[in-house]
Amino acid sequence: MSKVALLLGSLRRPGNGIGIASWLAPVLRESLNGSEISAVFPRSQTEVVVVDPTKPPLPLGPIIDGSHLPADIHEPTQHPNPSVREFATFVSSCSGLVVLSPEYNGSYPGELKNTFDHLYWEWRNKPVIIVTYGGSGGTRCAGLLRSLLGGPFRMRVTEKNVAIKLPKSYSGGSDKVPTAGETPEWLEEYRPQVIEAVEELKRLMEENSRS
Repeated sequence: MSKVALLLGSLRRPGNGIGIASWLAPVLRESLNGSEISAVFPRSQTEVVVVDPTKPPLPLGPIIDGSHLPADIHEPTQHPNPSVREFATFVSSCSGLVVLSPEYNGSYPGELKNTFDHLYWEWRNKPVIIVTYGGSGGTRCAGLLRSLLGGPFRMRVTEKNVAIKLPKSYSGGSDKVPTAGETPEWLEEYRPQVIEAVEELKRLMEENSRS
């Protein structure tokens, strides 16, 4: 069974991220396991795992061990920190990732960057979709994430990303995307964009499986 991680970029609770993830995860499962799946990833054989940064082994905290660089460690089991070792093993087991991030002050959350910085080789060549959200859709955050993930980490970032524009009552008001129940209509409008991005993710995953 292949595995795709849905990595939440926000630690804020309550917030819109966990609600968007609750909608996004089943959309990803349906898209990954739809009717037109290759023999490499057959129907119902792709698991979507929601990675909540508030639950172990995350958050990993600051990098304080100066005895090595993450780039020095080529095997997940060699990480000295047990939490980092557990997370590294998990990431290595994934065929692809989806990063769901809010835009904070024109960029991505510091904790999300910190999560990436704890590892190095585990990210290499992993296909990834960038999904952002915010009052303007998180487009500046998406651009910076594309440079980060496709640059030093050398991940395979899909050309198609999804930028979810929050209504004012959600971005600056008291409304939050619910974790259960009826999905807001404005959020459901982004389903076709997610499906399009997943099709590209599947192609990249298949290419990796053949290499």
